[in-house]
Amino acid sequence: MADVEKSRTIRAPIAAVWAALTDVDGIEGWMGVGQVQELDLTIGGRIAFFGDSTTGAFTVIDRPRRLAYTWRQAEWPAGWADSRVEWELSPAAEGTTVRLCHSHFPNEAERVSHDEGWDTYFLDPLQSRLESAD
Repeated sequence: MADVEKSRTIRAPIAAVWAALTDVDGIEGWMGVGQVQELDLTIGGRIAFFGDSTTGAFTVIDRPRRLAYTWRQAEWPAGWADSRVEWELSPAAEGTTVRLCHSHFPNEAERVSHDEGWDTYFLDPLQSRLESAD
């Protein structure tokens, strides 16, 4: 099954993008207050969004370039394995290139749903918030 892969350039420094992905206040600046239930930025540390409906654990933390964690929806049956999310940040002339890869979906319906959701709930508001901070 195909992965969800996204890439865009955000007109903001890499440090600002990293903070917007790894700091509770930074995330809630674009996701909305109260949307982060837990964020323990350590390997194995828990991450939880949207009233604990999305949870995971950090697997890679390479500041400020790479971040990865497991991803699980609360409604997924226990037999479904966690999927994986990886962010890669790199400096660009116009700001920061952000690459997202979400892999290991339990089925095609979840992949399709998340493909749209990454734009709607993460990348679009993240970019809008960071670029309006200019």
